[in-house]
Amino acid sequence: MSNQPLMEVELYAFSSSNAQFFLTPHEFDVDLDGTPYTSLSIERNELALGAEAAKSALELKLPPSCDLVRHLLAASLTGDTTSVTLRIGRRDTWGDYWWLSGTRWMGRVLGVEIDADAARIRCESAQVSLKRIGLRRLYSRKCSHVLYSSACGASPITGSAFVLDVYGRNVELDRGVPGSVSGGLAGGWLQTPDGARHMIISDYGSGVELLYPVSIEPGAEVLLTVGCDHSTATCQSRFDNLDNYGGFPAIPSKNPFSTGVF
Repeated sequence: MSNQPLMEVELYAFSSSNAQFFLTPHEFDVDLDGTPYTSLSIERNELALGAEAAKSALELKLPPSCDLVRHLLAASLTGDTTSVTLRIGRRDTWGDYWWLSGTRWMGRVLGVEIDADAARIRCESAQVSLKRIGLRRLYSRKCSHVLYSSACGASPITGSAFVLDVYGRNVELDRGVPGSVSGGLAGGWLQTPDGARHMIISDYGSGVELLYPVSIEPGAEVLLTVGCDHSTATCQSRFDNLDNYGGFPAIPSKNPFSTGVF
């Protein structure tokens, strides 16, 4: 077996409006001109070769508990976009100096999915985004706006509570869910004192169920923010914000091309 040092590494740079993450899938950290790329277990799909390489999608698999995944989950609630760049670093043959030899792929994060043992991040190439024709918004019955974004325009509805205990994904609250947000927390989030946001799946009177397990100290004060199911009924009754509704509920349910009209 050769004891020669690895001469080429992959370097991932994730960047949003309020955070940056520099990672490498190798078993050692890489310092590139003062920027440390932290070692993290990352797997990716095979990228296309030739003319299609820049347009191919990038899919990553990494630990679900890492800071990047937590950031992406929080960003999905606020609509913040995260860009990702895959570069190649090369080691100087005369020492331990690393330098960039090129960029293999760049684009943006589309979404993140979490299961018991891994998180999967889906990314879209920048070339695909730039060449997409027409409007970027989805044509759907339900509203496509990110809740509380500038396009949505709704005012956040919140309530504070103290944590009684945590059981995996379930957070029990002292005195239960506040009445001001009770019954409407699905799709919203729980924010801890350090600013971390965790998506809420449902609330059940004495507490809330989160998307993934968390560790919160009993007695901590948390902020609960109401969610939305993106329907016209909820937009009107909960937020009085129907003027900004971004869906198209009157789309015909019958396809004229399949009914013999044409």
